[in-house]
Formats: sequence, structure tokens, C-alpha cells
Amino acid sequence: MNTVQLVGNVGQDPKISGEGGRRVARVSLATTERGFETKSGKKIEDRTEWHTLVFFGNICSVIENHVKKGSLLAVKGSIHYSKWEDANKETKYSTEIYCTDLELLGSKKESEPVQQYKSSEDEAPF
Repeated sequence: MNTVQLVGNVGQDPKISGEGGRRVARVSLATTERGFETKSGKKIEDRTEWHTLVFFGNICSVIENHVKKGSLLAVKGSIHYSKWEDANKETKYSTEIYCTDLELLGSKKESEPVQQYKSSEDEAPF
């Protein structure tokens, strides 16, 4: 089973392309694993990971109207890997999360009610 759940903050305003039901939204999301101190006193620092989220179809209008840099999101989706050659014949790789579920948890500065959204199955390219 290929299922991913993430909760984190948006790193920059979403990038949205396409029209109508064929829209695509890309969102950069930061998740942080909190650091700790071991029994021996060794300090383990916080670790932040960056994820590229991809949304398809009508849910993009929700992202366009409600998601911005700093927004706190919870998402559910699946991991997709891509491999290609650039113009210099160098192999490039990317990892993206194709999201089907979205919860708007507010932002770092605001306390907003949670709003939930789900993509319809006919909108996703997989």
C-alpha cells in the first residue's frame, strides 16, 4: 500500500497551472521531527524535511483561495517518483506526494477552524 500522511507548514505560496477540472497545484510543505536529548546527554537537533505536494482538479480552487505561505496543512496521498534526463543528458530525480485529502489547520499566526477537502477519484492522474 502506498499511503502518506503529512502535517506541516507551507513554505511558499502555491503554484497553480491549468484550467477548469484540469488544474494542478504544487505546494512546498515543511515537516519537522522534534529533537531530543539522549540518556547520555547527547543533543539531537530538530530535523526538517521538505516535500512537494501535488493536487489535481477542483481541489486546486480551495488551495488557490485558502492556502498561502505559513499555512498549516494535513494531507493524505501517495508517493510518486520520477526520473528523466535534462538537456545536458544528466539523470534527474524527483519525489512528489500526489494528494487526495486536505485539511486546513490554520496558520502559525492564526487560530482557524479545521476544514476538510477530498479530491474526486476522476481528477487524479493515477
